[in-house]
Amino acid sequence: MTKQEFLSELERALGKLPHAEVEQALAFYDEAISDRMEDGLSEAEAVAGLGPVDEIAAQIAAETPPIPRAIARANTGSRSLNIVLLAVFSPIWVPVALALAAAALAVYVAIWAVIAALWAIDAVLVLMPFAGIAALASTLGGGMPLPGVFVLGLSLVSSGFGLVASFAVFWASRLLFRATRAFARWVASLFVRVSGTDDDDTSNRAKTHGGPSMPAAVESVPSVHDTLPEGGVHNA
Repeated sequence: MTKQEFLSELERALGKLPHAEVEQALAFYDEAISDRMEDGLSEAEAVAGLGPVDEIAAQIAAETPPIPRAIARANTGSRSLNIVLLAVFSPIWVPVALALAAAALAVYVAIWAVIAALWAIDAVLVLMPFAGIAALASTLGGGMPLPGVFVLGLSLVSSGFGLVASFAVFWASRLLFRATRAFARWVASLFVRVSGTDDDDTSNRAKTHGGPSMPAAVESVPSVHDTLPEGGVHNA
């Protein structure tokens, strides 16, 4: 199979994926095949080493964010018809979209509210001695210092507990903050491709193949050297 035949089949196999995803995949594989040929492989060998077109297309489709994928598949190819369909089905998709957006916002706000509440409670405990001092001053003025001393002692104990609890609140806040990041990444992944924690490894693999930074499905093209026999390069 020639490079052009491979790219044509891949374009057909990708079907109704978003145009940007298709163009990005085609550009990457075009460059990957060219790089393999520059390293000594024949055109047929360079194409064969990439694997079956259907598997490549299925992998790319599986990693395409669901919202753009669904929109692309619903595209009729006619702008006027698309607008009509959006208007007709708006009583269904508009409430659903708003409900999902409201739910996502509520979860995000709730997590941050918990963080704020934890720190507010801790701050109250740490600052309790000020209330104890005020109570002591009040009771001293009334000629009954013992209740004020008792209140001051309780406030000091509360403050000490608050200082110790600050460490627990700090770690709980870190965990909740990570939860908000994970939740935000999940929401974003519905619309755009979100890089994972292995961004450096992804970048290195892309550089190895001589191509641009691509999603995992597209970046998983095997190295040219992995396809060469032990004895070296054998031209077709």
